[in-house]
Amino acid sequence: MQDGKLIVGQIGCGAFAEHQDFPNFSKHPQTQVKWACDINKARASQIAEEYGVSNVTDNFMDVVNDPEIDLIKVCTTHEAHLPIIEAAAAKGIHIFCEKPMAMEEEEAWKIISAIRKNNVKICVDLNRRMAPSMHALKKSWIDHKDNPAHQPWQYIEVDGGRPPFPEEAQTQFLVRVQDESSSYRIPHFDPMKGGGCIIGETVHWLDLACWLFAPQLPVEIVAWGSSRFSHGINLKFSEGDMATILFDCSGTFDFPKETYEICSNAALFRNLYFVENQYYGIPGKENEIFDYQVDGYPEAGTQGGFSGYMDKYRARVESTGGQPINRANLNPLNVDKGHSSMLAAFVDAILNDKPSPCDEIAGLSSTYLAKLAIQSIELRQALPVPVNRILPAI
Repeated sequence: MQDGKLIVGQIGCGAFAEHQDFPNFSKHPQTQVKWACDINKARASQIAEEYGVSNVTDNFMDVVNDPEIDLIKVCTTHEAHLPIIEAAAAKGIHIFCEKPMAMEEEEAWKIISAIRKNNVKICVDLNRRMAPSMHALKKSWIDHKDNPAHQPWQYIEVDGGRPPFPEEAQTQFLVRVQDESSSYRIPHFDPMKGGGCIIGETVHWLDLACWLFAPQLPVEIVAWGSSRFSHGINLKFSEGDMATILFDCSGTFDFPKETYEICSNAALFRNLYFVENQYYGIPGKENEIFDYQVDGYPEAGTQGGFSGYMDKYRARVESTGGQPINRANLNPLNVDKGHSSMLAAFVDAILNDKPSPCDEIAGLSSTYLAKLAIQSIELRQALPVPVNRILPAI
């Protein structure tokens, strides 16, 4: 550390690093980026100049061999995670790693072994679990479970109704993702680098479901569609609660990518793209509106919430003049998906020896569930989730 700041090496300087990692590290009062590393050294130099980073390299060993480095951010293609993590852990460096932590279960075990052997911390950037709106949604759901309150006009059968069935006590979590696949690059689908949308993207929502229903454990998974493009996954948990993920690549960016719904105990909890939570079936429960991570269109959508986001998005599209979107020519418009909160929680974990906000076991679980989902598609059948595979003795 220097002057109370963790010294950081950024390994991988692509689009995500440019729009999330470097801005978030530069804003955090207890981090300072010393290295920008990328196999494209010219790219690393460009980012380093923009953010005032003093050292540039195309060899990650230059970063991990620097005795001043406290923390690295791994933002490379997926297949490169393991050797970087093993090298950093051996030097006692903490690791902030992009999802997925690993592409294969065996890689994940090796990462866990390296982390534990060298007594360092890892945080996997499965950031949805740290979004402020998701924390509020989870709290509202749990509060309702603990102290249910229902609308006085709730539909009930005449003559006092009937006793509830056991299934009516179960919670259903729906994740609706609609994406525009023309934005994907070939490495997303390369079996050796990206692995397709389930391993590269849907690990986000598999992890989110595990976080939401913890301490329950997943016990069964069934998936359908394509592991490379559009697919669906149903994940059953140990007390009967279920998560269903619907991922569609043939959608449009004219509508927000993600919508979440929880149905539980005669109530509906909705999260609309991290900017608004809506609550139905609970007397007096008001909707909640959330701030943006970055709002480059403050003059539009001043009412906030979902309708406000749509107004801001229209203003952004209109600013293109009908031309294809180029990030460099647009003001940023980022809802708060939890990226900066994840970083802040991990920095706090390092400085104060607290548990990681998304540790190596969470990284293993999301990878293993993603691989099981792919297997389920290939076999066209439901598969069990053995507890020893997500809580290994390692």
